[in-house]
Amino acid sequence: MKKKLYIIGAGTGAEDFLTQRALKLMESCDVIYSTAHRFLSDSRRKVIECPVTEIPKLIEVSEGQNIALLVSGDTGFFSIAGSLSDKLENKVDIEVVCGISSLQYFCSKTGNSYENIKVVSLHGREKNILGQISYNPKVFVLTGGENRAHTICKSLSDGGLTEIKAIIGENLSMPEERIISGTVKELAGYTFDNLAVMLLENPNYVNCHIPLRDEDFQRGKVPMTKEEIRAITLAKLAIEPSDIVFDIGAGTGSVAVEMARRAFDGSVYAIEKNPEAMELIYKNRVKLGAYNVKVVSGTAPDIFEELPVPDRAFIGGSSGNMADIVGRLTEINPGIHIVANTITLESLNDAINSFQENGFETEVVCINSSVSKKVGRYHMMNANNPVYIITGKKVHKEDKIL
Repeated sequence: MKKKLYIIGAGTGAEDFLTQRALKLMESCDVIYSTAHRFLSDSRRKVIECPVTEIPKLIEVSEGQNIALLVSGDTGFFSIAGSLSDKLENKVDIEVVCGISSLQYFCSKTGNSYENIKVVSLHGREKNILGQISYNPKVFVLTGGENRAHTICKSLSDGGLTEIKAIIGENLSMPEERIISGTVKELAGYTFDNLAVMLLENPNYVNCHIPLRDEDFQRGKVPMTKEEIRAITLAKLAIEPSDIVFDIGAGTGSVAVEMARRAFDGSVYAIEKNPEAMELIYKNRVKLGAYNVKVVSGTAPDIFEELPVPDRAFIGGSSGNMADIVGRLTEINPGIHIVANTITLESLNDAINSFQENGFETEVVCINSSVSKKVGRYHMMNANNPVYIITGKKVHKEDKIL
């Protein structure tokens, strides 16, 4: 007969916030394990603390037939319950018992509803928070490890979002509970414990689903990719929300800002060597709320060594280094997806050759667009320069239609 394991959401830690179902099951269990010392530290019940990695072995050798395992918060909210269930499903009969999440508790304590809050976990994860707070009015963050609440506040403040409002709670439901509010700039000067949560509010958030018009950007004398070309370029790039994207030869940043809206859970690195263009990118980043755009001064491909591995890359300007850029991008990520825009036939030829030499399936689209202009009581069409959009994609066998 298999042992019975109850994986129980222990809530925020205090026994008062365990459900009645959880309490009854614990009374009937032969042994109770916990993944953290803070759970039921004031309880009369004997709770055995154990590291997560040792749980499968402890349950296997346990003499108890009915076993309770307490895990942090709610079993369905960024919980280890799922991975533990997968590891143990063939060894014991498992029942998962939900608990009260830190989100529920914290919003109740601070008087917030949470149906429209974006939830992000930075506990033991590498994730970019700048995009989430740029494109959502409220973001709830689970912190921990290197991503403490005060370090997140500092990164937001350093990223230009100094006036974002934050409420931070630590040691929730425990005697030493602390909840404090202020701007991220103010709270960056505090120190918070490892297990803390935070609610960020951005009244100036941007709707990332709305496309931008050319007149939305500050331009100066730097060339800019027109909005009709941007729309097709973005469609060819097929950016995923969590992608890391390079904009090589970023110019005014028009494509970078639009890409940042698509990669709202990732980052866009706008690579530019022209100081005037870099200044425009900074201005457009702030004006249009695209704080997950990171402006990088340098020349491709040399600057790639300092940056993370990209999932997508857009080449708006290569300065004659097309072959080196495509070759280096392929070395960094053999499965990378690249789109290049060119105007001259020579640059078109360079792009096609570079893509094909690096094993990309290549597609070329030539866009001849005209935009109406009012002249008196008439409208006339003004033609833009033809633009070649070259897409390079590594096609896997499973992607091909047989």
